[in-house]
Amino acid sequence: MLHSTHFSTFKVLVFICLSFLTLNSNNTAKAVPFTKVILDAGHGGHDFGGTFGLTYEKHLALDVVRRVEIYLKSQGISTKLTRSRDNFISLPRRARIANAESGAIFVSIHFNHARSRKAAGIETFYHTKNKNSLKLAHMIQSAALYKTRANNRGVKKGNFLVLSKNNRPAVLLECAFLTNSSDRFRALDPEYRQRIAEAVAMGIIKFRQSN
Repeated sequence: MLHSTHFSTFKVLVFICLSFLTLNSNNTAKAVPFTKVILDAGHGGHDFGGTFGLTYEKHLALDVVRRVEIYLKSQGISTKLTRSRDNFISLPRRARIANAESGAIFVSIHFNHARSRKAAGIETFYHTKNKNSLKLAHMIQSAALYKTRANNRGVKKGNFLVLSKNNRPAVLLECAFLTNSSDRFRALDPEYRQRIAEAVAMGIIKFRQSN
């Protein structure tokens, strides 16, 4: 695993400053201060998620979540994982974990797959249930593109249960397509997963600092 030394504090500050200048004008909802970040690694246990050969989404998602947790904790930000090992957690339970934490935000990490092997890039989903979810989604998506230079598939509305049943600001990030050869190569690279983790942390920090 790459260490947080790769996550330069100076670079974070520069990114945050630049991002405020370019923030989408539609993101006008004021961020609610949060006290904890719920990190959700998609799938787990018998639910492998997207697969390609012996590449399993559930493992990659958990790896990214652990990396995000390490950095956020180093910044004094409290975290909670919906799963910290390779076990199955139902979708309703994941949402309940977030709803049980007053003042939390929720970030779910996934790796994508599609019938077309041409599909590639990063996309972030949100639900309209919480007005701050869109703002958080834009901040994480922007940071992910900044860190990886991946194809921008945008910020989109999604009716995923972990979002629709979630009362907190909540987003779901699809980090790469395992069905695309180039994306898969990147997803299997620990350095790429570290960059994704740093991006998630950057987006969360910017969300916390926004007014």
